[in-house]
Amino acid sequence: MKPLTPSPTPPSIMSGTASSALIGPAEFEPQTLPGVAPLAALGLAPTLATALSPIEPDAAQDARLRGKLLARVARSAAANRPFVTTRVHDGEWLMLAPGVQQRPLHADDAAQSSLLQWQADAACSLPATGQAHECLVLQGEVHVNGQALHEQDYLLCPPQENEQGPLRLQASAGTRLYWRCIEPGEEAFGRTAMPHLARANDMAWEPLRRGVQIKPLYAEGDRISMLVQFEPGASVPAHGHGHGEECLMVAGDLFLGDVLLCQGDFQFAPRGTGHGALQSDVGCVLYFHGAIDPAVVDPSVRPG
Repeated sequence: MKPLTPSPTPPSIMSGTASSALIGPAEFEPQTLPGVAPLAALGLAPTLATALSPIEPDAAQDARLRGKLLARVARSAAANRPFVTTRVHDGEWLMLAPGVQQRPLHADDAAQSSLLQWQADAACSLPATGQAHECLVLQGEVHVNGQALHEQDYLLCPPQENEQGPLRLQASAGTRLYWRCIEPGEEAFGRTAMPHLARANDMAWEPLRRGVQIKPLYAEGDRISMLVQFEPGASVPAHGHGHGEECLMVAGDLFLGDVLLCQGDFQFAPRGTGHGALQSDVGCVLYFHGAIDPAVVDPSVRPG
């Protein structure tokens, strides 16, 4: 790649006097006249681009540029090494029951996260061995023990409920569900006495910071499961993780530091790690489980 240096500026760019108005951003955008081919677009950006000519860096410049690039890549790789990132097409779909597939996302001593998808009208049962279960509907409609859950509805079933028998899930082809099976223990999440249902259409978005809103689904101690919405261009500053953090991209995409998560992608960040700044260029909705670091909350937008 050759650095570019401007050649003598064309007279059309130099027109005007020192007292002329400032150039507006729209003037830089390529403009195509009616009936004119796109390659003949007008505007300052195309004019400047064609006025630039390449230069050949010497060996020392090339070595410095290459060294800086490789060092940047190494820092990024080291920063993201602790995270488990699963792309939408990664992994293998396993048969959970006839007509129902399961794709594991992440597993440790605390919980196992998976996606379930239905290939036909079918039913399956989640194990009744003392675990708590979190379910978020990503697509379609799921009946859990006869109760209908719609897109972005959330259900937490505590272990006590499971002692009465397994959870029965029934749905139609095309339905997709996020399922998190939580192991018992002193720090286990979901130790509520009764099942907890959060319906997305009954809940309002709450501000977290400018351009970022949340829908809390269930909170316990300093941990929370919630939906997060980024408006286009919104960002969250660098922050740490007091607990293991799960992010599943429901719609849109988001940069987590240097890693871009697109729709269907998943990332797990272990306790004690940290993320660089988060930003979405196009806007997104994601499912989040973990602890909200105070660094991401803007007190002027979300008092208290």
